[in-house]
Amino acid sequence: MSALLLLVSRLLFAVICYFAWKGQLGLPVLLLLFVSFAAFWFGQKKLEKPERRQAVLWAKALFTVVGIMALLRHPIPCPDDAVACEPLPVYTTIMQYIEQVDGNTFLIFALLAMSIKFIGVLSSAFAWQLLLRGQGIKFPYWQSTVTAFLIGRFIGTFLPSTIGLDGYTLYEAGKYSNQWHRVITAKGLEKFVGITGLFLGILCTLPFGYSVIVDVTAGKEGAAPMIAGAIALVCGGISSIVVLGLVKPGLMLWFIAIFNKVLPHKIKHEVERFSTAVSAYRGQTKLLMLTLFSKFITHFTTAVVYYFTALAIGVTTAQFWPIVFGSNIQILGTIFSPTIAGEGAREALQALLLEKQLGGVAQAVLSGALGFIAAEAATMWGGAFLWTRKESWRPNFTLVDDEQVDYAWLAEKSLTFEDYQEQRENLASV
Repeated sequence: MSALLLLVSRLLFAVICYFAWKGQLGLPVLLLLFVSFAAFWFGQKKLEKPERRQAVLWAKALFTVVGIMALLRHPIPCPDDAVACEPLPVYTTIMQYIEQVDGNTFLIFALLAMSIKFIGVLSSAFAWQLLLRGQGIKFPYWQSTVTAFLIGRFIGTFLPSTIGLDGYTLYEAGKYSNQWHRVITAKGLEKFVGITGLFLGILCTLPFGYSVIVDVTAGKEGAAPMIAGAIALVCGGISSIVVLGLVKPGLMLWFIAIFNKVLPHKIKHEVERFSTAVSAYRGQTKLLMLTLFSKFITHFTTAVVYYFTALAIGVTTAQFWPIVFGSNIQILGTIFSPTIAGEGAREALQALLLEKQLGGVAQAVLSGALGFIAAEAATMWGGAFLWTRKESWRPNFTLVDDEQVDYAWLAEKSLTFEDYQEQRENLASV
């Protein structure tokens, strides 16, 4: 049955590829995609774990490639007032637009975009440093924590979701401290705090970027206020719950006890994980709030990158707050997109949300793609640190409960990066 479902999924996806190449997307193709996804989802459930991992990775890689192809080959409709116009695919329009971009302007704002992104990376590394310190583990910030983040981002460029970054920083902190349970606890809490930082960014920029919602819902009376209210409710509600849980972790346990029988199992499990992780930081509220602020800065600066990439390609009408708000929504979408590093989904969401703000689909797609390139250019040199992490490499210091470790366990067994998968899966039991 599993093989049959996977075969159906492949055949349907082949049909989707054909329509994507032809630039003919619509409701029928979306229905085919839904059926293909459902067949793959149920089919891969019966596979052994190694085979399932490989199947999921290949599926995400194919979805990424086809998604980018569909995006670039999608025809841009002619303006309503055009007398004679032939719809051109996005990639042709981009090539025509690039010829108009001033080289000096591009270089200046692209460098600014990379600089802003690097500030965000430093902020995220600082948040991880704080969480480890809250568990009694201290590493040198620049020599160990920052370089580990750069290596993780380098690896993550070629892997789905945040496996590379999360996996490598978890692996290195656990390897040199030999305190796996503490490191896994810190990583578990980092995931909750990180997504909350993004929700806070969306909430704070919503009043200034409301015009984006108005643009997207043009022609649908009353839709913009409803969508804005829903965004405020979801982002504000989740942020409030997490902040309250960080300050008063006992309230989460009380919440579970009260609503134990009516809460869905998955939600209850996530709340229990969050409560368990926070309880390990009891009495360290200031540290947790500083960690949350650092994650907010991380996501905010990432959104700001897209404002500078818009300026880099000569969009002189770019408005700061609408672009930052729309880019925050886009970042949230790419986190949950089934693609490698959010490719394809990022550009599609940018076009959907910011087409009018950036002056057209081509500019929005190009700005989104450049945002990714600028972010990676700011951190790709993490590959250089990866090659210098020889077996003899050690942090300048590793303190556990204010005592320097002696790394004796490294002589007995050196955990390789491939082993981090097993350690990362233990996050589910935290």
